[in-house]
Amino acid sequence: MSSGNLNDRIEEYRRDWDAASAGPVKKRRIPKPARPVQMASFVLLAMCSLLVGANKLVDHWRRQLQNATQREICRVKTELEMSAQLRLLRQYYLSNAALPKDPMGYLRPFLKDNKPFPRGCDFWGHQYRVDSDPDGFAIRSAGPNGKMDDRDDLVAGVKIKEITNRI
Repeated sequence: MSSGNLNDRIEEYRRDWDAASAGPVKKRRIPKPARPVQMASFVLLAMCSLLVGANKLVDHWRRQLQNATQREICRVKTELEMSAQLRLLRQYYLSNAALPKDPMGYLRPFLKDNKPFPRGCDFWGHQYRVDSDPDGFAIRSAGPNGKMDDRDDLVAGVKIKEITNRI
């Protein structure tokens, strides 16, 4: 073989090589994951979503339980305070055969400052009211909603016959 012939062949190979590498480039396709991998990913995503949703639901229930517990604590404390006020009014009635002209004014000095509201208020911050009629008297709290004379009011009352019969 002559060197000219050899050089021509090398040059031909080089041109073929350059032409092949300069041609259109095919995009490589990213292989799709297998079906079990897709299902596992979906299940994992669904479980994470459920956990986040369940956490929000548990927080909602916890807040509802805290609010209900706080309402019940306020109700019990108010009932205890009303019971003490009723005993004081009963003692006054037994001593004087009548209620004071201003029953809440009479009771106010006996009430404690054990809450963030002024004396004479229940544990929701609403004023107590003393109701009296010829048969008896009662102390009324407006309850959690703050409206008097509806079904959530707390009432502690006594009949005058019961007081006078015990003497």
